[in-house]
Amino acid sequence: MLKEICAGVGWLRLASGTAEVVAKRFLPARGTKPLPRYLWDLDDLKKQAGGTYTHKPLTVRRLGGRHPETGRKVNQHIGGGVKFDYFVIDYHRRGPTEPGKTYDERVIEVRRDPNRTSHIALVAGSKGKRWILATENMKAGEIISTSCHIPDNPVIGIEGNAYPLGALAPGSLINTVERYPVENPTYPGNDSEVFVVAAGKCAEVVRHQGDFVVIRLPHKHEFSLHKTCMATVGRLSHADIENKIFGSAQMHRRFGYKMSSGLFHKKDGYCGRKIRKPPAVRTLVEPEKKPPPNYSITLTKDQLSGLKGTARVHPLIPAGYSTRDYPN
Repeated sequence: MLKEICAGVGWLRLASGTAEVVAKRFLPARGTKPLPRYLWDLDDLKKQAGGTYTHKPLTVRRLGGRHPETGRKVNQHIGGGVKFDYFVIDYHRRGPTEPGKTYDERVIEVRRDPNRTSHIALVAGSKGKRWILATENMKAGEIISTSCHIPDNPVIGIEGNAYPLGALAPGSLINTVERYPVENPTYPGNDSEVFVVAAGKCAEVVRHQGDFVVIRLPHKHEFSLHKTCMATVGRLSHADIENKIFGSAQMHRRFGYKMSSGLFHKKDGYCGRKIRKPPAVRTLVEPEKKPPPNYSITLTKDQLSGLKGTARVHPLIPAGYSTRDYPN
């Protein structure tokens, strides 16, 4: 009887003809997000930039896995490494909306960036210099252009140029795709403001649906974005990073990751990869509202008790009783 019940529930393990009830392991729910990684303080970089864009390198304030406000240790095995500066990337390229007009810039330098996997390029135009993510075949001396005009017929974009999604033909490979139409961007921006920023990755324009354009990301998920969202044509640079091996412990220390204890941990089925059907197309109209900030308040014992008025005094004290002296 016990075997039949356990086999039906799925808790049965047969060993040498005996039935053994195994404790079920309750694992974290699917879709739970890990803790944020505190590598450096982004708020400190915003103070240095002052809300405006600058192509000059900024000094990085390292956190070492600690929360920037409380100072508590949140992430383990983070700290140390080679010192580096932060280069602000301009994810929001803008150009004229008139047909036939473009904003042209010349590529001055293409270099690697210690803060991201893709290479970055320093471009200069009539409005000044800025850093952008370099595409696969971008080289110094080239001229790249940006246009915000959406023609009646979609066009096949040129690699390195930026266009609105509504101006690109289906099948175009794009990167650095804006999630929402941004009028007044703030600097330094975050990688979460755009899609496709990893080295060697690109998205694909699938189809046009009215005022929205459906794109397919590298992980096969599809998003419906507004046609005025800007994107850069081409695949991102440094695609061979997946073939490079950084296996030594010293190399990980240079990157700012401390070593673990080295104790062998046997993997179980939870570490395996489950192939699931991708979700339906998600439409992004406006950014999500930020949660309200957390406030830290210190209260006294009287305030924590919650008692007010005569309730704060013990009923026997007005009658003459106290904790020390008692009437005869």
